[in-house]
Amino acid sequence: MKNRILVVEDDLALKPIWEHILRRQFTDYHLDWAVSCEEAQKLVSASIVHESPYSLIVTDLFLSGAGTGLDLVRFLARAVKSSPIILVSIVDEIALRTKYGELLHNMQVLTKPISVPQCDRALEKIFGVDIAPSR
Repeated sequence: MKNRILVVEDDLALKPIWEHILRRQFTDYHLDWAVSCEEAQKLVSASIVHESPYSLIVTDLFLSGAGTGLDLVRFLARAVKSSPIILVSIVDEIALRTKYGELLHNMQVLTKPISVPQCDRALEKIFGVDIAPSR
């Protein structure tokens, strides 16, 4: 079964980096990309209707449009409790967890600039798989 992954990031220059990172973890996956909270909510809602949930959702904190990554996380908490989430931000993880602890308790938080090893560790924690450097 093909893994479905949603990346919510308004900086399209990061798309090749995320594609590289995801290829290391998943041999067969479908990537949806959204640049705003609203666009991501529509994609998640459609995935629920079609009973094809995301295997992973990655969202930046600051997005284009009115909503933020935290707004999306709140939406996801109500809509899809089973999809793992990675929150990416320029804001320090400790500061985010101090301010939004309960909201972020079950997710990985990555601080920008992201690196391949940093993302690998987050994915290993989520999926319990050691990612071989040669992939």
